Amino acid sequence: MSAKPVIKTKPRVERNRVLVTGGAGFVGSHLCDYLVKRGDHVICLDNLFTGTKDNIATLLDKPNFEFIRHDVTDPIKLEIDQIYHLACPASPIHYKYNPIKTTKTSFVGTLNMLGLAKRTGARFLLSSTS
Repeated sequence: MSAKPVIKTKPRVERNRVLVTGGAGFVGSHLCDYLVKRGDHVICLDNLFTGTKDNIATLLDKPNFEFIRHDVTDPIKLEIDQIYHLACPASPIHYKYNPIKTTKTSFVGTLNMLGLAKRTGARFLLSSTS
């Protein structure tokens, strides 16, 4: 028996589609920056209640970055591989100003993102603050 030749091929590179909720906030924008530099396709979802477009200004022209102004309390249909769920107005000032919106974002937003993760089979990371 003769041995079959080994064929070397380049490893298949797939770009992860990563959703970052709260991506225009302080922590989220830095995570988006890291993921874009890593080569992932990043979808930044933020309603800009506490985040700002200034935080993601350097990413807006990147081909592997998308910004969607959207509230996580409203369901959304996307095809994604990973979810980093950071959306929540965490500051005591914001909570005092609008406690119902803050609580609704935490609860309903998390349920919506868990539902999206289940539907797409995406990995899910929840970041919680005080």
